[in-house]
Amino acid sequence: MANNSSFYSRIAYSTGKYMALKNVFMVITGLFGIFIVRLLGPYEYGRYSLVWQLIGTIGPIVSLGWMTSLSKFIPEKTDPREKSLIFSQSASSVMLVWLVSGTLFMVLSIPLSKFIPVEIRNIKLMFVSFILITALFNISEGMFRGLGKFNEFTIVDGLRSNLGNALAIILIVLGLRTYNTIIFSNFVFSAVFIIGLAVYLKKHFHFTSLKIDPAIAKFTLTVFAGQILFLMMYTIDFVLLRILLKDPSQIGFYSTGIRIPNMLQTMLITPLSIPFLYYFSHNEGQPARDRIFELGTKYLGLAFALIALFIFSFSREIILVLFGSAYSSSIHVLRISALSLFLLGFTALFTPYFNSINRPSVMLIVSCITFASLFASNRLLIPGFKSLGPAISTIISLSIQTTVFMFFLPASKANFFKNFILTIFGISIAVCSGIFIHSFLALPVFIITVIAARLFTMKDIENLKKIIRKKED
Repeated sequence: MANNSSFYSRIAYSTGKYMALKNVFMVITGLFGIFIVRLLGPYEYGRYSLVWQLIGTIGPIVSLGWMTSLSKFIPEKTDPREKSLIFSQSASSVMLVWLVSGTLFMVLSIPLSKFIPVEIRNIKLMFVSFILITALFNISEGMFRGLGKFNEFTIVDGLRSNLGNALAIILIVLGLRTYNTIIFSNFVFSAVFIIGLAVYLKKHFHFTSLKIDPAIAKFTLTVFAGQILFLMMYTIDFVLLRILLKDPSQIGFYSTGIRIPNMLQTMLITPLSIPFLYYFSHNEGQPARDRIFELGTKYLGLAFALIALFIFSFSREIILVLFGSAYSSSIHVLRISALSLFLLGFTALFTPYFNSINRPSVMLIVSCITFASLFASNRLLIPGFKSLGPAISTIISLSIQTTVFMFFLPASKANFFKNFILTIFGISIAVCSGIFIHSFLALPVFIITVIAARLFTMKDIENLKKIIRKKED
């Protein structure tokens, strides 16, 4: 038990260090984002959001799922030549796929131009090039993760995005208040940094056969299929808003409303999968994996439920103070989308857990079901609820996703079901109190419910003390 506590402490310390560094950059990014939203206005910001979302979706798809595979298999290999082989095959396959698909897009975009959004048609070459850069960033990040260099890549990625946003703000202030100004400035710095990464990683790259180890190929293809659905889930709302309403302003309202929850997800939830996949896959971490998974899921669910209800209570003040009255239509979007943080926090460790036990097929099945529910609910709700429709659809689909995830857990994980149901019960009471009495009551009502249901006890406090205590020599 003493050894386990020591290992838990090491995970907590390294993860905390990684997240602290990443969040410094995220706070700066968030501040830049507020200026960009206010300076552009709903219409141009909506156009930018659509293009940026598509680049952020297609780029990782072109990376073919290699980021996760590199994160998993590089730590398992002890021979540097095997590490270099996997990285070389990932880079070569990504370049080949981009060359074929990019050429096809450029050729077909001429006769099929009426089917391509005007926002994309105006910047076709930069759009295609940015997709390649994004894909190469993904596999570079996977290699850094596999080598255990989480913090180093965080610095690179943070500088890249923030320098790009800083240049964009300068250009907007000078009068270039269009969506492609931001795309251009980020493209410039992304190109500079990907060249730097290529120079740094060139010692790991050599021309080799694309005959990939069958186990790695199977894992990568499964992750890739699931990744396509996962990424499409984060784009379908923007695409359907544009198609069904034909009003970029609605995208602007929606994008602004989900900006704070998305930023918190990127700052506090998404980074968790990176070190935890490393530790879950590492030989030393495997014996403690189940216990870490159980405790982590419970505490993350409760923590993000508190954050979600805080935002729910103060959504009006947040939108008006940060983004201005022009975005008042985003208030209810923020109120609803904030609740998704609990579901995202509760399931944060599911993906690294199932990947570490070589069950990526679970993510593929879950993604298929989640995407189907998200598409159907968006299609039904957007025409009537406009920018609020996708926020409601996200809550519905994430609830289904969490339920399906738990279905694949062993029967011995009954505590997951109990914790989830009790937390949902507490959130439901808190939200009802906030809607029908006063929004400020939501948070204290939830805390009282959690204590009454014994979801958090003195034993949990002792567990947390052991986890966060630094390892003593």
